[in-house]
Amino acid sequence: MTQRTIGKTTLATLLALPGAALAQDEAVELAPVSVTATGYETLIEDTPASVTVIDRDEIRNRPGVGVGDLLRGEAGLATAVDGSVGQDPIIRGLKRDQVLVLVDGVRVNAMQPPARGSLASYVNMDLIERIEIVRGPSSVLYGSGAMGGVINIITRSGDFTEEEEINAWSRLGYSSVDRGLRSALGVTASNERHVLDFSTAYLDTDDYRMGDGDRLDDSGTRQQAYHLRYRTRLTPDHELGFRAQRDEREDVWYLASRSVNDRDPENDPLPDQLRAAPEGLNTHYTPTQTRDLLEATYQGDFGGAWAPRVEASIYRQELSRGNYDWSHALGRDYRVSDTDFTTDGARIQTELFPTDNQILLVGAEYWRLRASPDSFIGHVNQGFRPNDAAAPFEVLLTDPDALENRALFMDLIDDGQIDSQGMFVQHETFLDAGTLNLGMRYDRVEGDADAVVESDGDLQNVDHNLSWSAGFNWDLREEVNPYVSLSEGYRSASLLERYLTYEYSDGYRWIADPQLDPERNRTLEVGARGHLQGFSYMVSAYESRIRDYIGAVVLPGTQNQRETVNLDEARIRGVELQVQRPFTEHVSGEFTGTWIRGENRDSRFDEPLAEMPPPEASIALRRSVEQGWQWEGRLRAVARQDRTADRFTDNTERETSGFATGDLLVGYRFQPSGLLRHNELTFQVNNIADKAYREHVTGQREDQIDPARGAQEILAPGRSFGVVWYAEF
Repeated sequence: MTQRTIGKTTLATLLALPGAALAQDEAVELAPVSVTATGYETLIEDTPASVTVIDRDEIRNRPGVGVGDLLRGEAGLATAVDGSVGQDPIIRGLKRDQVLVLVDGVRVNAMQPPARGSLASYVNMDLIERIEIVRGPSSVLYGSGAMGGVINIITRSGDFTEEEEINAWSRLGYSSVDRGLRSALGVTASNERHVLDFSTAYLDTDDYRMGDGDRLDDSGTRQQAYHLRYRTRLTPDHELGFRAQRDEREDVWYLASRSVNDRDPENDPLPDQLRAAPEGLNTHYTPTQTRDLLEATYQGDFGGAWAPRVEASIYRQELSRGNYDWSHALGRDYRVSDTDFTTDGARIQTELFPTDNQILLVGAEYWRLRASPDSFIGHVNQGFRPNDAAAPFEVLLTDPDALENRALFMDLIDDGQIDSQGMFVQHETFLDAGTLNLGMRYDRVEGDADAVVESDGDLQNVDHNLSWSAGFNWDLREEVNPYVSLSEGYRSASLLERYLTYEYSDGYRWIADPQLDPERNRTLEVGARGHLQGFSYMVSAYESRIRDYIGAVVLPGTQNQRETVNLDEARIRGVELQVQRPFTEHVSGEFTGTWIRGENRDSRFDEPLAEMPPPEASIALRRSVEQGWQWEGRLRAVARQDRTADRFTDNTERETSGFATGDLLVGYRFQPSGLLRHNELTFQVNNIADKAYREHVTGQREDQIDPARGAQEILAPGRSFGVVWYAEF
């Protein structure tokens, strides 16, 4: 039996035999499996990379309002925080578009708007089945954006069954810190040829209470989600599928943008007069953002030589998002913009077996992102009303006096788009000494636009990108199985980095550059896994050298203008450790630790790389049973972060004090009875000591904080009591 077959058998057993395991009253312990790391089902222990899987049980019992809450505390991971919803994932110091986020294998980065806190809010956490995290460059399989790693969020769905079945599940919860209510329901109807899944979820949170006792204004949110999936077997070896998803968020406030404007706009000269914010407290926000996905899929196994297995998909994904600015003094918007980011994509890959110990994966991928954002900006003389008698930007250039009593309309990007076409090949060989994995990919990425505001230069640019990877995992002995990998990934500049010259929500006017070079990350990683005296562990050390790092520098002689540029080089190195230890049949412990350092190697700067997460560690002790009492206690300690990029960030990156927090949950799993196949009730206490602290990467400048006038420090939630009921029918 090849190791590939072992991976298939493991996953099949995981999906098909939980009922049998319960009937026999004994646990079936299966090795963890990942699909994201290699493009097909494979054992994590055979993968020459650092891979983590957060499964359904962990997700079900963790509190939070977004995906960032689930990632916090994992080795090598952090979050960039902007209130409760804004929680972008960070992998090994790389963030936003440098980390590829997938929802059921479909990228969401292609739709990234110009504000922090977007990526992690496009899926309701109650609908997540598992999250697979791959650290390090993964562009061979996933192309642009995967230079720092991949986070694949896999939503819940059922599978084929021999007999006709209807199964359902439900989750209800409440948390005191934000007076939050959540509910979710899923139903699956299945037989041997058809599977139909429908699930829905709802979340409603109020402003949460911070550790200092105050509530963080506008940190509440509402979310609704509806997911539908249908699969049918044409034959035992060929399957068609269809998926439709809609996720909607309301009242998403980007609190790091909140600031007090002391300027008198009537005394500002044109054209700044038109862009000046009203006096008083102002905040950037999104009244509504939606993600809509339509996808058709095919899977087929063919006999004969090399036994090919084909997977193909075609999809359209659309993000509709408003970028609004709110004046608290006026009680209304003074700048509005509504944009649809539409992505059409297709992917096909074929898995081949030349011999019993080889897997050859070949494939191709295409996606196109299109957007035409515009903006309406209120004029001081007409009370900052953005939609009243708006005049186009060209009028400002020819006759500024004509705008004296009119709002300004700016067609920011006219028919902007990015096209990406890629081809890849990956070869995995299972040897007596271990597993050898080699891969290569070519991508052509083209950016273009018909016109953009404040630019008349060449708007077209084509990147030719070659990604590659080489890794070996030694099957040395049970105590230590080392691995080594050398890989290179890339990220082409986003549509907004290329074309959007505009005042962002951080208070700076960012100047775009259509001719930005792609970032390239070459990473050397060495690590080991093993089982030693009852402990299971994984340790890894890495160094990443990033050429043409895309950042923004403050232009000389200005105070609020930043130009997007390529830096010569940045370097990041770090160490990660994960240890697990079972103490009894049901009680186990876990430890994770992360140490990281980043350096800006551009000759213009001699300082740390901006926004590096501080070192941290966490320890957990848990009891888990099929029936009866279960509990978990967790401590997280984060070091002080005083390595700030003062020159690169114009003295806006802030030092962060160290902190430690503790969480506790206690629950009871009831015996199955009647219609209830699974029934459990869980009580939680988070941030037990009611610590007042903040995560390092918040994007909030120190000069923005003015509590007396409503600009608060973004601290984490304080002590919270919660209860969650989960059941399967």
